[in-house]
Formats: sequence, structure tokens, C-alpha cells
Amino acid sequence: SSGINAESGSSGINAEYGGEKAIKALVHLLKLYGENEGVEAKADAHICVISHIAQPNIFIMDHLLDLHPIKALDGQLIHELLQIFVSGDLNDYLEFYSANTDFVEHLSVSHEQNKRKLRLLTLASICEGADEIEFSKLADRLNLEKDEIEPFIIEAIGSGLVKGKINEPEGRFTVSTSINRCFGQSQWSVIKDRLELWQKNLQVVRESLNKGGHLMMPIGS
Repeated sequence: SSGINAESGSSGINAEYGGEKAIKALVHLLKLYGENEGVEAKADAHICVISHIAQPNIFIMDHLLDLHPIKALDGQLIHELLQIFVSGDLNDYLEFYSANTDFVEHLSVSHEQNKRKLRLLTLASICEGADEIEFSKLADRLNLEKDEIEPFIIEAIGSGLVKGKINEPEGRFTVSTSINRCFGQSQWSVIKDRLELWQKNLQVVRESLNKGGHLMMPIGS
């Protein structure tokens, strides 16, 4: 590990009370460092990671991995922990915590809060691309009792991570939408496919109107 205390560093931002505005300012600062300068801001990068993890309402963190000071942390435990919050699940975190308990306990973050956030993120990942999910599957993946699933889903809906309908009698959750934790190549491909489909549909409509002798109006008029 880096051995840097999350409450110290050149930015002066404390992970425990750094608000979202302060965190955004720190991210902006880290963006200013070039590829060969990232190592100079490793202390601030460390604080930035902890601040994101500690903030209960910050869930998307994949953008941090593109910052050069964050890349300079690669190979350290703090970078591994960040990757879990970016794309891992609850079991990944529990295994990490079991192997690195002292490290996590000295980061000024709460293990219980970490579990809560990873549960929410794990639920978002399960819901991504799914239409319907049984409570029994969620109980297993989220390490919760079956009677804890419904209130947890309600919490996730309140957090804006997922939308859907709870079917309590049948023990199912029907998914409407869920956040994408990582916006990568697969997400761009989905957008590309949707745009191409929209373009094809538009072309069919235009051809149909032309054959029908209708006056074509420019889009946006």
C-alpha cells in the first residue's frame, strides 16, 4: 500500500467531510496532470479515491481510472479497491476486506458503508440487461435474508440506481432501467446500434413519404 493517510495530502481535503463540490474540485485538479506528471500527485489521487468511496451518494467512479495520478497508483491496494468499486461486486469486496482488513480499517472509511455501497452497485450490475429477477437470486448475490430484499430494492430505487416494479407475492423484481457502472466499448456499441436503427427507420419513413407524393419537410423545421 501507499502508506498515505486519507486525511493528509497537499489538497487538504478530508475524506470524511469532503463534500461533493470539494471532490469535483479535486478531480478537476488531477485532470491537469499529464502522463509523465501523475506520480507527483499520488497523495491527492489517494485522497480522491477515498473521498469517492466514502461519499454515500457517489456510485460511478470509472472516470477516475483515466486520470494519470490515479494510474500512478496501479499496483497498490488502493487502486485494487477502486477497481472493485468501479466494476466489482460485493463478494469481490468481502474477499478484499478479508485479505486486507488492516488496510481498509486505516482508510477513514466504514466497512459497513462500503458493504452497503457495494450491495447497491452489485444490484445495479445484476439488473443491467435483465427484465426480471427473483428475490432468491438477489438474496444469494447480495448476502441478505429474503425478507431484507424488498426494503433494499426500495433503497436502491431511492438512490436512483435502478427503476422497476416489486412483485412481492411472486418474489420478483421487474426491471425498467438501471445505471451503467462503466461506460465502455459495449455501451458505445449499444448507442451506435440504436443510432443506426433510428437512421434506417428514418430512411424508410422518407422513402414511404416520397412514394406517397408527400412534401418532405426538413428535420427541425
